[in-house]
Amino acid sequence: MCRLPASAALFSACAFALCQNLSSDSLDQALLAKTRSLYDAPFTRNLLSFDCAVQFDWKKHVAAAIGSVPPALAPAINQLQAVQHRVTVDRASGAVVSAVSTPDQATLPQTSRLENIFDKMVAGGLNAWMPFSTNVILPMGTTKYSFQHVDAGYKVILKGDGVDADLLLTPELRMTSGVSELPQPMRFSTSFIDGPHGYLLSAVKTGSTTDTSAAGDATFTYTWQTVQEFQLPSTVTITPSNPESWRYTLIDCKVTTGITVNVGSPPKAK
Repeated sequence: MCRLPASAALFSACAFALCQNLSSDSLDQALLAKTRSLYDAPFTRNLLSFDCAVQFDWKKHVAAAIGSVPPALAPAINQLQAVQHRVTVDRASGAVVSAVSTPDQATLPQTSRLENIFDKMVAGGLNAWMPFSTNVILPMGTTKYSFQHVDAGYKVILKGDGVDADLLLTPELRMTSGVSELPQPMRFSTSFIDGPHGYLLSAVKTGSTTDTSAAGDATFTYTWQTVQEFQLPSTVTITPSNPESWRYTLIDCKVTTGITVNVGSPPKAK
C-alpha cells in the first residue's frame, strides 16, 4: 500500500481508491489526467480562434516610461494613437497583429519603429499564454514523465526527444514553476486564479537561463473576460527586463468554434 502526505491526498491517485491496484505508470497517468482537467485551456475544447480589437494609450505609455511626452515626439504619438489594431489568435500560429489603418510613415518615420515594437509586444503577451491555453505546458506526445512527491507538492519530470524539463505543482496541482534544459534553457514561475472552467493564468515570469538567481526576467500578467463560454485575456501587461511596461486591453472579441482537435498524442508515463 502506498503512503502519501495528507496534504496531497485529495488530488492523489490514492484519493480515487486506485493506490492498491495500479502500477506507478497508471498512477502517473491518473495524476496527469486529473491535472489536465483542472486547468482552463480553451484551445483543447472547441475554440478554434478569436479576434479582438486592441486598445492602447500611447500618451500614457510614453509618459509613464520617461515622465512626459516630448514635444518632438507628440506628432508621432498622435498619429500612432489614431491607428486601429486587431489581433487574431489560433492554436496553430499563435497571435498575429494587424493594423486596420496605417499611419503616414513617410512623413514620420519614427512611427515605423514604434509600431513594430508595439506589434511584437501585443503578440508576445498572448503567445506567452498559448502553452497554457493549449495545455502543452504539460507532458504530451511521446514525452515520458513521472510525478514525484516533494515537500511543496509534486515534481513532474519530463524526458523525451528534445525535451528535458521539470515542473513543480502544489498539492492542489497548481503549477508554480518550471525549469527546462531542452528544447532551450529557460525557467519560469506562474500564478493562477480560480475561473469558471478551472485554473486561469494570472501571471508568468520567464527567464532565458535555468539560473534562478539570474537577472533579465520578463513578466506577463493577465485579467480575463467572458466571450460566449470562453475565458479570454482582457488586459495584458508585459514588463520586460527593463522597467518599461506595455499594457493593452482586448475588446470587441469574436470567437470561432469547431470540432476539437487534440494537440499531440497521449503521453506515456515512465
